[in-house]
Amino acid sequence: MDRSWLKEWQEDNIAPVYLFYGEEGFLIEEAIEWMKKRWNPEEVSFGNLMQIDLDETPVQMLVQEAETLPFFGDRRLIIGQNARFLTAGKGKSGVQHETDALLQYLKQPLSTSVVVLTVSGEQLDKRKKIVKELLKHARAVEFPLLAGKDLLQWVERRFAKLHVQADPQAVLDLIMLTGPDLRLLHAEVSKLALYVGAGGKVTPDIVAELVPRTLEHDVFKLTDKIAKRQLNEAFHIWSDLIFQKEEPIRILALITRQIRLMLQVKILQRQGMSDKEMAAFLKVHPYPVKLAAKQGAAFSEQQLRLLLDTAILTDQDIKSGKVDKHLAVERLLFQVNLSA
Repeated sequence: MDRSWLKEWQEDNIAPVYLFYGEEGFLIEEAIEWMKKRWNPEEVSFGNLMQIDLDETPVQMLVQEAETLPFFGDRRLIIGQNARFLTAGKGKSGVQHETDALLQYLKQPLSTSVVVLTVSGEQLDKRKKIVKELLKHARAVEFPLLAGKDLLQWVERRFAKLHVQADPQAVLDLIMLTGPDLRLLHAEVSKLALYVGAGGKVTPDIVAELVPRTLEHDVFKLTDKIAKRQLNEAFHIWSDLIFQKEEPIRILALITRQIRLMLQVKILQRQGMSDKEMAAFLKVHPYPVKLAAKQGAAFSEQQLRLLLDTAILTDQDIKSGKVDKHLAVERLLFQVNLSA
């Protein structure tokens, strides 16, 4: 991920207008908080910090605020959240955004104002004139979903910031247990750092003890064991889930979802798509795509198609009362193992 914008901020190289966009809303929120603390501390924030929800307020009102001189301090910080008028989607009805006002402001922004527009989770509509001009004249910063090496480094930096060491395997285990949700990862990193204390070290054993497992993680482990032809271990996980009173139909739904994802990834790989391209096409995070590709390598496309059909029929048989739900899922696990 491009972090040049952070170096610019640390050197007080401040642009008059910013556009923060991308799918990783947590990083956008953190960037905004950093700007507030660094450029608009509490002692001079009165009247100089404005946060406007552009779902509720037209952008011309934001421009009026940007054209107002500071009351105290050197600059005003005006944040326009939910700038959905920059996307192809529809914002809330009744709000009429006069984008010409923003276009005019871009030509000659006030040096004592910093304007930030944020768009989280939606794609910019680059056909729109206002988007073209913002990308040309504002400091545009994209915050994509993190995956692979970027995600690992992000977690490692979190631990380092809290003056804690983390075993590389512990970082991998944490991501495996928690998934790629940065908000959840941040909470778990903070909890682990508090447990070991400053100067301490987070180990895989500590992660296993303190980070709760999710059903999705256990089902992934289950299918991973089957892909590796480790049927005894797979049934141990299945038995543990049943002991924890997890619903077999819910487990089956997650197994089916994982088989479907493995099949989709295998088909798209055959078409030459990269992990990132597949994630965008399937509208999922790149991380589960990478894991599905790894698991799917143990199966042929034909095997995955057959398994998906079998999983769907298993669900139908359970819901129609033709077969006991525990027995049906166990039978499916045997079939998946025989296919691997």
